[in-house]
Amino acid sequence: MSAPTGFAELCRRDLATCGLPQSQLALLGLEAPSGQSLTSSVGGAPAHAFPDARTPSQDQAPELVPAVASEVATPAAQSTVAGPEQPAMTVPAVETPAAAMISAWLARGEREQLRLLNQINQAVNRDVKKASDLDLYGQPEYWALPRVVDGKLYGDCEDYALEKRRQLIAAGVPESALSLAVAVTARGEGHAVLMISLKSGDWVLDNLTPWATPWEDLNYRWVQRQVPGTALWTSAT
Repeated sequence: MSAPTGFAELCRRDLATCGLPQSQLALLGLEAPSGQSLTSSVGGAPAHAFPDARTPSQDQAPELVPAVASEVATPAAQSTVAGPEQPAMTVPAVETPAAAMISAWLARGEREQLRLLNQINQAVNRDVKKASDLDLYGQPEYWALPRVVDGKLYGDCEDYALEKRRQLIAAGVPESALSLAVAVTARGEGHAVLMISLKSGDWVLDNLTPWATPWEDLNYRWVQRQVPGTALWTSAT
């Protein structure tokens, strides 16, 4: 299944925010699939009037204070090697940063994990004001981190999701646990959220609710979901 048009354009424009390696770009394709809905949900918020509603060339949202991940010590893995004329000896295997992050995240209890998710979800929902892509950029669809206007942050649903993803990674959540997803709300609006996989299942961080919520508890018609860490998307129906 093709990635949402806005996500594909974001990845070609800003790999850091997109979160994909350069090698994944070829999987995004060039043509937008026909009939794909826009993720323009702002939860019925009133429109804002922005005098400079155009695509920014170097706009950059200020860093929100990220949650601080607690350090969890993990034992180094051991491996055994032996030469042709020498006895076997045990040497420590080198743990990659990504593996260390996963180990530290899994070492937390789910209650602590959910506390972090709720903190960041509520902070971003509070700090970012709702505004449509048309108001901000003069385009019907433009995925980006929240845009700063007159010292305040503005964005629509996918901008909230991207900022939450950025802050969670900074707080120690592995990228492999995070994915973006697209749904249709009960109001019939295209909507984007951030999903996170925990032992108990998949949870949603949404700009329309303050609490992390199991995906099946939301009154949405799920359309598609990103395969974590890749440019691939799969049907969520």
